[in-house]
Amino acid sequence: MNSEHDIVVITMDFTNHQLRAVLKIAEKGNISHAASALDLSQPGLSRLLNQVEQNLDARLFDRSSRGVQLTEIGKIFCEHSKEILTRHELIRHNIQDLGDQLAGSVRIVMPHTAGVVLFIPLMNHFREHHPNVSLRIMPAFNLHIPQYLNSGTADIGLISYPHGLSGLNASPLMTENLYLVGKSTDIPRTKKKITLAEAVHFPLLLPSVSHSYRFYIDNALAEHNLRIKSLVEIDSEDATIQMLKEGQGFSIIPYSMAQREIDEGQLSACLVTDPVIVRTFFSATALNRPHTRLIRSVSDELTLVVKQHLERGRWTIVADS
Repeated sequence: MNSEHDIVVITMDFTNHQLRAVLKIAEKGNISHAASALDLSQPGLSRLLNQVEQNLDARLFDRSSRGVQLTEIGKIFCEHSKEILTRHELIRHNIQDLGDQLAGSVRIVMPHTAGVVLFIPLMNHFREHHPNVSLRIMPAFNLHIPQYLNSGTADIGLISYPHGLSGLNASPLMTENLYLVGKSTDIPRTKKKITLAEAVHFPLLLPSVSHSYRFYIDNALAEHNLRIKSLVEIDSEDATIQMLKEGQGFSIIPYSMAQREIDEGQLSACLVTDPVIVRTFFSATALNRPHTRLIRSVSDELTLVVKQHLERGRWTIVADS
């Protein structure tokens, strides 16, 4: 039996909802975690999986106390399921491309630091200008964004990790500088700049090296032979902001991450110089996913919203974006 015939049979027997559910279980390796991600109850997802396996008369997963693992049949089923869902998505988008109005669903993933500024304006922009587009915006660590795109969990990504662009169609969109940020009573609002050599003497709260902007900070330190005197690593951006407001230290972060608290006067920021630490954001889609008119149009709209909020994020648009 050839693969094309296999795909036709599966398409006739199973809904897209069932296929996505099986793929999510395979991704999570745990039915409970998959149910949470799909906003289903665990018993409901277990029943759905049992129905699929009964219809196939085959076991897709081996169960254990540690979770579930795909059987060989399960691996084949998932490969075909991904292809089916991609084909269905392409058919739907091709039909939509014939219409004048944008319609359909699009998922955008971006770092939380950019989302602080962009989440609400993006939602409002699409409600006003493209009401038939269902937009879902997801925050994620930069390191995880390529996986979101390549797995089909997201359609468009805003990514600032330069080593994570393999397998992606990525275009530079904007740049941002890093700032020393602290409680407003600890950094005079009149102070606009501070050298990196001065900043390393402050008690710093920084993320671990898995965060993209830490990568830029470490590169600048190494290039100028500088070492941080006092460092606490915190991988929670919300916790970092809270500690800054409480005066428990300082941080070198993107301005956008603390924009709200700076506007409210709780925190102050001064640009880090000598060197200025700059990171670039790329607008990206997966090379292995359909690049439809809807995706292209939403990418253009994302660029438009970014341009409208350059001042809030202290961003600089890349030429030709």
